[in-house]
Parts: sequence; structure tokens; C-alpha cells
Amino acid sequence: MQRIKIFVLSLLIIGLISLLGCQSSNKSTSEQLSKLTVSPMDKTGSLGSIVDLAVDTQIPDFPSNVMVYKVKKPVITKEQVLVQAEKLGVSGDVRETSVDLNVKSAEGEYIVDKETGSFHYLTKEFNLQGFPLKSLLSDEEYKKLATDFLTEKGLLKENAVFKDVNKDNVYISGADSEKRSPFMIEVRFGHKDLNGIEFNGVGPKISVYFGENGKIIGAASVWREVEPYKEYPIISVNESFNQIKAGKATIYDVRPNDKGTVKNVKLMYMSDPVGYNQEFVIPYYQITGINSESRPFTGFTRAIPENLFEEKPLPSYSAPQGRKNR
Repeated sequence: MQRIKIFVLSLLIIGLISLLGCQSSNKSTSEQLSKLTVSPMDKTGSLGSIVDLAVDTQIPDFPSNVMVYKVKKPVITKEQVLVQAEKLGVSGDVRETSVDLNVKSAEGEYIVDKETGSFHYLTKEFNLQGFPLKSLLSDEEYKKLATDFLTEKGLLKENAVFKDVNKDNVYISGADSEKRSPFMIEVRFGHKDLNGIEFNGVGPKISVYFGENGKIIGAASVWREVEPYKEYPIISVNESFNQIKAGKATIYDVRPNDKGTVKNVKLMYMSDPVGYNQEFVIPYYQITGINSESRPFTGFTRAIPENLFEEKPLPSYSAPQGRKNR
């Protein structure tokens, strides 16, 4: 009996040592990770807030650690911009500003953001395109034309995938009854998933714009090249709910002091708009559901623990001087 007691006691001691060792290892790993610099959370999504969240879904099992990606700084030269502009039929001298390199002529303009490599290519027809299109092609035809164009001009990124054909650029007319007709067609390409997780936000996106009879009148991108950096621990789903209720989130379509019911939770990576000096691409929790009026809402909150990132004030930096993506 005495031997059994000693054996059991030994097992308990070993288990305790293992647990303490594991906790020490996790703490040590966390301490070894450097703080990530991130942009401030966007607060323009909604003037409302959520004070209570109910859950009406099966919460998925999420990993304890997720890869963080580092943004690769592009190398852009005047020679590269000039060659690309000529491929697009825009001729002239390359001018440099604090934020971009650009070529502008009577045929159109080609502008490249120096921070990200994102571009705007706009023809003179683009700015005149404001009335309903008389003839529309099929989605497959627009997809093929856009893919062929980007491939031929060397603008289709390696990790780009077809997303959709956007017909929401509409002309609204009619006195008695509203009539909506597209005045421009946009074919959109997104970024492949990163490590099986959706990469979205304000981009990554490449767009090709069409006018009448399938004529390409412009193209643009919001794009950053990224590479794996390090795995970081992430907070639990319940902690993400607490952050949303504490206002540490971007929330769309809720009223002040609203109540919400969660219908879906997922991880995603977020891309900042052009004009933000994004250094790291980190995971976020995206929470979707319905508010107190049974209307859909969406919230985004960082999945990285607060002790492992710090907000960096936005620089006095602006996007390229061109027509914004629609």
C-alpha cells in the first residue's frame, strides 16, 4: 500500500512539474515575440455600439496560434513605370511626388503608389463614362477579357484569383419609377487565402473597368505583397465578444447600445487601404449576426492579444492622385 501511495504521489508531482513547465514555456514564447505595429481601428463603420451579444450558432474550433504576415516593400523605379505606361498606351515623362510615380498624357494616366505598388490606369473615356451602357456582355466574356488584358500587360499578380463581375456602378433615372442601369462594368480579382484563411479588407483587389461594347477604359489595384513572419497566439472567441462590447472593434449597422445575436464567427486577414503604412497583416475575428431590429450587422476585432501589438499613428500620407476604386 505504501508503494502505491508513493507511486501516485510521484505521478502527481510529475504532472504538476509538466504543467508548470508548459505554462513557463508558453509565457517564455509570448515574451520572445516582438510587438506588432498596427494601424488604429477604423471607427467610421458605425456610430452605434453593441452592449450585449447572444450566440445562435455552433462556434468553430480555432487554432491557438496563427501565422502573421509581413508586408514586403516594393522596389519601383521610374524605368519600370515608364515601360508599363507605354504598354498601356500612355506616353510621356515620369513624374515623382512624395507618394507616387506617374505618367499623364492626353490618352490617359498611369499612377503607381510607392508604398505598396498599387496602381491606377485611367483612360480619357473613363472620366466620360456616366450614362447607361447600351449593350452588355456575359459575365464569362468580361472575365476572359479582363484576365487576358491583365496577363498581356503584366498586371495580373501571381496570387490573384477571379472574384466577381460588379454591375453596381449604376445610373439612376426616372421621375415616376426609378430605373437603374450600369454605366460601367468592373471585373474584380482578389487574393488567394493565406494559410487557409481569407485575406480581405480594403483590398487586396485588382479591378478592370469596361465601357461600351466590352472596351477596357481603366484598371486599378489595392495590393500588397506579403510573406510569412511568425506564428502568434490568438485570443478566444469569448474574448473577441468582450472586445466588441468594449468598443475595441469596427462595427457596421448597429444602433447605440444595441444588442446582437451572433450567427457566424470566422478568422480573416485584413488589408488596410492604400495610404496606410501597413507593416503586418494580422488575423481578425469577423462576427456577423443580427441586431435588435433583426437586421444584419458585421463586426471586426483583432485576434492578436493586446500585449502583442501597438497602434502606430497614421502618417501624413495620402493615396495616389487618381480616381478612387469604385
